[in-house]
Amino acid sequence: MFPIPPARPRSKRAARNAGTAAAVLLAAALWWADPAYRNEHFATAIGELREIPLADGSRLVLDTASAAQVSWHLRSRRIELQQGRAHFDVEPSTFRPMTVAAGEIRVRVVGTRFDVWRQPTGTQVVVQQGTVAVWHAAREQDSTLLPAGQQIRFDDAFQAEHSPPSSTRANAESLGAWQTGLLVFQNTPLNEALAEIQRYRQAPIRLQGNFGSDTNVSGVFDSRSTDQLLDRLPDILPVQVVRHPGGEVDVQRR
Repeated sequence: MFPIPPARPRSKRAARNAGTAAAVLLAAALWWADPAYRNEHFATAIGELREIPLADGSRLVLDTASAAQVSWHLRSRRIELQQGRAHFDVEPSTFRPMTVAAGEIRVRVVGTRFDVWRQPTGTQVVVQQGTVAVWHAAREQDSTLLPAGQQIRFDDAFQAEHSPPSSTRANAESLGAWQTGLLVFQNTPLNEALAEIQRYRQAPIRLQGNFGSDTNVSGVFDSRSTDQLLDRLPDILPVQVVRHPGGEVDVQRR
């Protein structure tokens, strides 16, 4: 029998090639999985407005009593609006889009400016610049392209098997007004206006009687001075404002 020659050691080049291939596969797997490498949490107190510069050059503005979780991924940017309202001024990045989640509603953008507001009974998206895609989490294939000046609202009772709601034209005067501390009401029912004012103050506002839905408010007010705002109501509406020692306020028909 002929002797079996000893196994020849792998060359350094082969080992190096194998290592390179493994590194490429690992990088591809990570790219596909798109894991988060950084998470940030931001929040505001009642009555606070906060502008937050983000790591990619984007800008986040949180309204009163709002909270958001920002996650940075290899090939995506993700923000979860946990409560309240936020404005997004997104730095363009074609290969790294941003997705905003607000409950079951999703918004995807490349680079634009828009608001997302988680209200007590639904979620509203308003676009100020560019175009965004909006959809219910269970119906991404039915996303709605929302251009500048348009808004859309999903009620919390929305069923995924239904068609998405239609978009409407946004109120041009109120676009972005809240970011400067202004509340803009245009024939807004009094109960809705008081609910909006309440978001900016600790002490409760109570509407006495059942006239709130048929009494409308119009005007531009400062959200940072809710006491002065409430004091102005009797000048523009047939109401009386009654203050209590603990800061509570009753609004009743005059």
